[in-house]
Amino acid sequence: SKYGGWVMYSKFFDNMYPLPHHLHQSDEMAANVGKLGKPEAYFFPAQYNFALDTYPYTFFGFEPGTTKDQVVDCLKHWGEGDNHILALSKAYRLTPGTGWDVPPGILHAPGTFCTYEPQRASDVSSMWQSLVGDYQVVSWDLVVKDVPTDKHHDFDYLMAMLDWDANLDPEFGKNHFTVPKPAGDPAHMQEAGYQENWITYGSEWYSAKELTVLPGRTVTITDPAAYGLICVQGYGRFGAHSISSPSLIRYGELTEDEMFVTYDAATAGVQITNGSSTEPLVILKHFNPGNPQMPRRN
Repeated sequence: SKYGGWVMYSKFFDNMYPLPHHLHQSDEMAANVGKLGKPEAYFFPAQYNFALDTYPYTFFGFEPGTTKDQVVDCLKHWGEGDNHILALSKAYRLTPGTGWDVPPGILHAPGTFCTYEPQRASDVSSMWQSLVGDYQVVSWDLVVKDVPTDKHHDFDYLMAMLDWDANLDPEFGKNHFTVPKPAGDPAHMQEAGYQENWITYGSEWYSAKELTVLPGRTVTITDPAAYGLICVQGYGRFGAHSISSPSLIRYGELTEDEMFVTYDAATAGVQITNGSSTEPLVILKHFNPGNPQMPRRN
């Protein structure tokens, strides 16, 4: 009732080339075009990242010491080739099985890992990089897609969309890099036939866990909130339903890798069986705001 319904979703993005340096607006700035702000988070499933692809690095924010005049100068040189905004930023090597927290107002240029992205149900954005590599020219229209018409060339307004202090945080990696946190006692979970880790946490708007059911085991898992899920490895039974991670999906075919678990079912507990004697069954679960068990960051 506090949030008015299901206000998050989780998607995958899997790009051959890196994305432009861009931001997502806060509630305050998005409200100026009648929309909602967009916080998001990343997790890089090992199952989908056995190859590093063309660019396993993501740029975040700016190097400490960067000035606002330098950033405005990048915007003013739009349409003249590369505006060199990445020269003001810092790249971080991506690691499978980890993730990042990306609040609104932080510039980021995602690399080429296949990414599981829990996010608020909004799609506002502003691109700030005019040329990606030597192959993708970014139109100014994508800078101002979610900007009031009379502010399309107002650099003070555009700069106000940035969370300036967060972009220049000298400990950005420490404050935003996300490592899995056990959802229970690891030894107890192992004995019971599973492992479960928080993989996205600390946001008001969403959280996510990775559940691994060990080969040949049956477990009953309870949660204090409803959730959506996707199976990324293995096969078996999930309650009354078959569950499996498909190896090939042809156009128009259905799969049995995605489900939604209601509050009543989650709190009562779902019996899950791994049908393989050798391979783990791995499920990613994403939650709406308010999961009382979600840990804090740091």
